[in-house]
Amino acid sequence: MTRVAAEALVETQREGLRFGDPIGCHYHWLEPGEVDAYGDSVRRLAAKVELAVDAFERTSTLSEEVFAGEAADTLRDRAARRHEESATVRDNLRGLGRAINAYSDVLRRHREGLEQLRAFATSQGLEVRDHRIWPPVETLPGDATQQQADAWEADWKAYQACFDAKIELRDTRRAGTRELVKALADHAGVHPDEDRQKLVAATANQVRFGELRREAAEEAMEAVQAGDAAEAARSTVEALKRREQSALDSLEELVLAEAPHEDIAAQAAKVQALHHELVDARVEARDAESVAEREQAQANRAARNLDAADIRTRLG
Repeated sequence: MTRVAAEALVETQREGLRFGDPIGCHYHWLEPGEVDAYGDSVRRLAAKVELAVDAFERTSTLSEEVFAGEAADTLRDRAARRHEESATVRDNLRGLGRAINAYSDVLRRHREGLEQLRAFATSQGLEVRDHRIWPPVETLPGDATQQQADAWEADWKAYQACFDAKIELRDTRRAGTRELVKALADHAGVHPDEDRQKLVAATANQVRFGELRREAAEEAMEAVQAGDAAEAARSTVEALKRREQSALDSLEELVLAEAPHEDIAAQAAKVQALHHELVDARVEARDAESVAEREQAQANRAARNLDAADIRTRLG
């Protein structure tokens, strides 16, 4: 399966992830255990509100024999309203706690899925570097043997499987995120993401806007990480250049001082080793630069989508 043929089977634009790009397999979201603990605390809060629900219910049902008069009637009426309000808060907190716990399971499965994806790619002989699964070479030389062609096709099929698995993992996680956002909106009764406006009733469009904000944040984080990796690669290149120059200076000094042949040979070997290391580092730096540029472009697209949605939300 050539890359061109594979692209005919898979959409090349799927929310920023394109067939043929390196496939990220690094988990950088919240720790599932922390999310789960927060969900448990919300459900414990719901249990405490249950006490208020019971207290308001008992107060609202006080009999005339126990407490009569205008003040008693007013107290019973207020307790009945408070009972209804607190029961709603209790139910919302329970639902929110369950949603948070469910989201922790989504994150846990996502983390395990990424680990399995990485292990599968490694077992299939694909290159896994910088928490990314790299695609095979795009083309084969014209004099490639049938064995080489079969191996190349097998590599692309393995990459296809990894790509499809990453799409499925991403879509499942985003579906879990949408469910959590819906639970938050139901609990608060307001749009949870538009902090520049006063309270606004939650709608499907506003929940979508919140999803776009999270997506933009995720893409921005990946761009920052890729930029950090590129910067680290550049720093490695600069350090190796300094080491190579220092080794060359030492070699020159040994030659001018007519040092023993063994010392000169050893220093020359050191220079050669550093030069090879520098060449490899430059290749890795170029790859890191390419990844950083690609991630930045994806982050820019996500930011533009967010801006467009913001404008539509304001106009609508």
